[in-house]
Amino acid sequence: MEDWKKYYDEAGGYGKAAFGAFRKKRLGNEVVFNLIGLAIENYLTAVCMKFNTLPEHSTVGSMLRLLKKHVEIPESFTAESRFMNRFMDYFCSLEVMEIPKPTCSDLTRMLGFTEDIKNFSAEILEVPVEQVEMS
Repeated sequence: MEDWKKYYDEAGGYGKAAFGAFRKKRLGNEVVFNLIGLAIENYLTAVCMKFNTLPEHSTVGSMLRLLKKHVEIPESFTAESRFMNRFMDYFCSLEVMEIPKPTCSDLTRMLGFTEDIKNFSAEILEVPVEQVEMS
């Protein structure tokens, strides 16, 4: 088994959990947001490992910048990673501030980005499409 496969498989599990939790409204929006983040980070880590490189940081933006050295990144990915950062930046801040909570429409947008990242990863990793269906 190739090293990247573990990350790819974990990403698929997180993605399925995020889509299912959102659809069934069983978990709060913050939990769904975290599942989305884990899915995206693991998909991108799998792609990084395919190129025998590991990201210095686990932020989506950082991984996309690293991958730009190896493959063409869709232009929309930058905007979507910045959108997600609006909700993540507060965790790293030393200041005490109110953390914005993602709305259902925010999560819908992020789930679309997750699907785009999944398809992007599957193409680069040459994973058959029928193995990556999660919605």
